[in-house]
Amino acid sequence: MSDKSHDAEPEIEETVSGEPDAPEDDAVEIDDPEALAAAEEEVAEADEDITLGELEKDFTPEEQEAAAALAPVRRTVKAPVRKKDTATRKRSDALAEHEDPYRASNPVEFAKQSGSELRKVVWPTWPQTVTMFTAVLVFVLIMIAIVGLLDLFFGWSLLQLFGS
Repeated sequence: MSDKSHDAEPEIEETVSGEPDAPEDDAVEIDDPEALAAAEEEVAEADEDITLGELEKDFTPEEQEAAAALAPVRRTVKAPVRKKDTATRKRSDALAEHEDPYRASNPVEFAKQSGSELRKVVWPTWPQTVTMFTAVLVFVLIMIAIVGLLDLFFGWSLLQLFGS
């Protein structure tokens, strides 16, 4: 096996921008390798995470202004609240029997109400009806086949188990 395997660590340390898969033309050049090494050692020696607030306390006023200018501004918007016109009803009022305005007092009135409701229905067109009928028919035939195959399998297995 050659030394050029993908698992081997590269001998030359590549420097790239903050993006993981940045093209080589965006490479960052290091001006002071000693400063980089010192910063890496300082980060490695840090025992705990440092918050941004702790880092910013050593900033000069100019650096604080620059950081404030770069900080994202978050705005929160309150949802509009609609006031109710009446108070919420009591549980006893909600549970109490109320009169149904649609309740028919006799069979003739019931038939009239049913007819008026059926006139409000949006009936499907003939192509929609054919499409839905075909879909239902295919589904029912598939279910018949599945149940039939299960019946054959269980019948056969019971005959094998208990004999005839």
